Amino acid sequence: MRGLRWLVLALVVAAATACERPTSQQARTGFAARPELLEFGAAAVGRTKTMTLRLANQGRASYRVEGARSSLPNVQVPAFEPFTLTAGAEHEIEVRFSPDVEGAVQGQLELFTDASGGAATQVPVSGRGVKALVEVPESALDFGNVNLGLVEMREVTVRNPSDVESPLVLSVEGADADQFSAGAGLPSTLAPHETRKVPVAFSPVRLGNAEAALHVAICDGCEPAVVTLKGMGVAGALEVTPLRVDFGRVAVGATAEERITVRNLGSEPLSYKGASLLEDPSGVFKVVSAPALPNDVLAPGAVVELRVAFTPAAAGRVKDGRVEVSVRKQKTTSPGPKVTLTGEGGASCVEVTPAHLSFGPVAFGMTATRDVTVHNRCREETTVTGLHLTTQAGGYFTLAQPPSSHPVAPGGTLKVGITFSPRAGVGSASSGQLAVTSTQRSSTSTDGVTLSGEGRAFAPCEYALPSVLDFGQVPVGSEVALGVTLRNTGSEACFLSALQLASGSDPAFRAATLPNSVLEPGKKMTLVVRFQPPTDGEFQGLAEGWVSHPTRGHPLVNLVGRGVQGCFSVQPTTVDFGINRLVCGPRTREFMAYNDCPGDVKVSGMKLEQPGHEFAVSGALPATIPAGGRVKLTAKYAPVEEGEDAATVRFTLKDGGVYNAGLVGRGLSKTDQTDRFVQQAEARVDVLFVVDNSGSMMEEQQSLGENFAAFLSAATAAQVDYRIGVTTTGLDPSPGGWSECPGGAQGGENGRLFPVDGSSPRIITPETPNAGGVFATNTHVGVCHWNEQGLDATYRALSDPLLYDLDDPRTPQSSDGNGGFLREEAKLAIIVLSDEEDFSSQPVSFYETYLLALKGNDPSKVSFNAVVGPEDLTTCTTSSSSGSRYMELARKLNGVVDSICTPNWATSLEKLSESAFGPNRAFPLSELPADPGAIAVQVDGVPVTDGWSYDARANAIVFDRLRAPAPGSVVEVTYPLGCP
Repeated sequence: MRGLRWLVLALVVAAATACERPTSQQARTGFAARPELLEFGAAAVGRTKTMTLRLANQGRASYRVEGARSSLPNVQVPAFEPFTLTAGAEHEIEVRFSPDVEGAVQGQLELFTDASGGAATQVPVSGRGVKALVEVPESALDFGNVNLGLVEMREVTVRNPSDVESPLVLSVEGADADQFSAGAGLPSTLAPHETRKVPVAFSPVRLGNAEAALHVAICDGCEPAVVTLKGMGVAGALEVTPLRVDFGRVAVGATAEERITVRNLGSEPLSYKGASLLEDPSGVFKVVSAPALPNDVLAPGAVVELRVAFTPAAAGRVKDGRVEVSVRKQKTTSPGPKVTLTGEGGASCVEVTPAHLSFGPVAFGMTATRDVTVHNRCREETTVTGLHLTTQAGGYFTLAQPPSSHPVAPGGTLKVGITFSPRAGVGSASSGQLAVTSTQRSSTSTDGVTLSGEGRAFAPCEYALPSVLDFGQVPVGSEVALGVTLRNTGSEACFLSALQLASGSDPAFRAATLPNSVLEPGKKMTLVVRFQPPTDGEFQGLAEGWVSHPTRGHPLVNLVGRGVQGCFSVQPTTVDFGINRLVCGPRTREFMAYNDCPGDVKVSGMKLEQPGHEFAVSGALPATIPAGGRVKLTAKYAPVEEGEDAATVRFTLKDGGVYNAGLVGRGLSKTDQTDRFVQQAEARVDVLFVVDNSGSMMEEQQSLGENFAAFLSAATAAQVDYRIGVTTTGLDPSPGGWSECPGGAQGGENGRLFPVDGSSPRIITPETPNAGGVFATNTHVGVCHWNEQGLDATYRALSDPLLYDLDDPRTPQSSDGNGGFLREEAKLAIIVLSDEEDFSSQPVSFYETYLLALKGNDPSKVSFNAVVGPEDLTTCTTSSSSGSRYMELARKLNGVVDSICTPNWATSLEKLSESAFGPNRAFPLSELPADPGAIAVQVDGVPVTDGWSYDARANAIVFDRLRAPAPGSVVEVTYPLGCP
């Protein structure tokens, strides 16, 4: 019995012990937050951007969330009821960012929980305040199937929801960006609360899928809104493979060949006339074989094979070429499909840069280190198996790391450090060679880098440098950038080997190393150090440099800072002015001091510390800031020399706490820009006249027809191959009410070339018999209509189904299409004559975008000219209204504007002739000149001091009528850069 009692007691003790396991075995909570970093990105000043933070419990025991607090005054968490998260549960809370001023802010969101397991309950927060905002509701546009040579249009909506004017900046990016365009001719700003439709065009030049992206700048510094663009270039039942021939890397001087297969998948024969090299800017591609077919016909199901070749003349990637296959549907003039050719000269797909590494002057007894980068452009991993250095003359070149094998992933890079040590007392130039051997599968290639440097004796470097850089108190998660500035205070140049962050510094500090340089007397180098404390507490680091000095050659600067969770803060903690040209005057930025404490905070001192005089700060401090108060401060930056500048604004509180804001910027001296142009020969020009056929245009039509010789003056002089067609401003037939209009369409040409009944040749060429008489007939379009829609008539004349078809399938008339008029390689000139405003359906920007897209978005290939009612109708009493829409488009598309009441039609038509057929006279500059009087122009290397002028409105150089550069001339325009 006694034994039984002891057994029961033992079992009870064991059970009790099992219920009291060690703490390490207890169920634990698991706090987690998604995202781990709350990045708001750019947000408009004065507006609120909201993000969702998802809290999760990844443990086995519940935990409770009581509240949240932000270290940033402009980041708030709306109050929420405390909640409990069971194992595996999730809960979302809202976080709001409301910037007051421009600039970046960083901080932390602290969550009050009883979670165990050592999980962090702090979430880093970052954002950037910017001025202005643009919204884009669409995210994608699909243009569907579009025949080669045609243009399909879509629209994207942009709107400005802010109370300030916003810039509208558009760009098309991506591999097929050349086939899309957007927003031509639109104003570059959006008014407050304005909504605008942006026309987007897709004009395929290649068969197959095309993808790009329209980037719309949301605000300064923001990631752009991206609208994906896609479409497919088609050519009926035609298959061409491949659409892009990539020869890969081919040895210089060797020839590689590839095949292009063309197949008729349809049930009808196609017209086929071989293939030709359309573009070859590097002179390295060739059509080797393009077999002829019987009767120039590619029968249904038939296949023809073309062969193309690539012979690189130099190492490196060549400019793409294009082959056009002359195959199309019969009875059309549509362009044939194009195949892109691409390749690269060289023995290896591994690239080593730079090809020449110069260390410049280096002080005797010191060293300098720079990097060579190995880029793996191959489709597979490559291995750098050999690094061999040879010093050919002078000092010593050595590797900064062992020459062991290094694998490099596809698209990856490898940094190879090279150190130069000049030979003592040898002041001549040093030279060397780095050989980089790489292996991919069984192939091996070697690339070389030439090295140079110079040993020089420098005077001992006299310099000024602070011993400590104190970042003061910085809110946890925020970043302050201050500068370590080393200035040459001596009277002679000295040598700086490097200025960098020393190994062992706390990771809360970071800086980009400054490489070796020569410091002239009075000049400086500034190492910008950024401090971002992850937690409360003290942090330390060290900045170090090496200069030419026998005893003070290793300057050191201690870095100290403290992370705090306080209720006083300055945002942004770093005011970054970016790049500022020395001639552009000061830039101004604002920043803010916040008191989110429950009581007043007294700022007893505000002090600006800087090694120079580039920065200035103003504002209503020192002062007492009440609870919840804000004080706006203004910083100004005016650099006086090239290089990085940095300053510190120190705020001292009554309780002794010190908070800092960093000011950084970079000065650049005045630089010149050179734009280079090649004057193109306009050997082929297609001219479309759009003639008003309303009741008041009889005399103007007669004058136009009688002065055809004046219009052809420039074409005759330049021996231009022209095609001239005429259509009217009428879209719908207009029988009765006026006299009948000739040509078979009763005034409703709807874009068809006049006369639609073929009673006169509809396209005039240099071979047309009695061209003047034909033109007079074709411009007498009648005076029967009443609704002038010249821009719509232009669009319809140059779009599907008229553009390439020989017959308009929508009408009973035969052979009334416009096929054969527009040539892909020709310049397009449009001339509208009307005494009335345009009443077309689309905004002017639509027609500008379309016409540019039709000519590959090359503004030199299209011009729009307007002979219309002038702005001042007192000078033209026979015109019922001004042709303002026509004039707007003419000014945007390099055209001539003249009055329909011109007293001398011969002179007016001569001007139109020069616009249509003459050489290009306007050359737009890529930047804004700082001083238009300092613009210098050269033509074929010879300075040209007269015969041209600067057009400030167009920001272009415009040559006089008789001084335009000859075809093939190289025009160079050099000018000082302007200020933003």
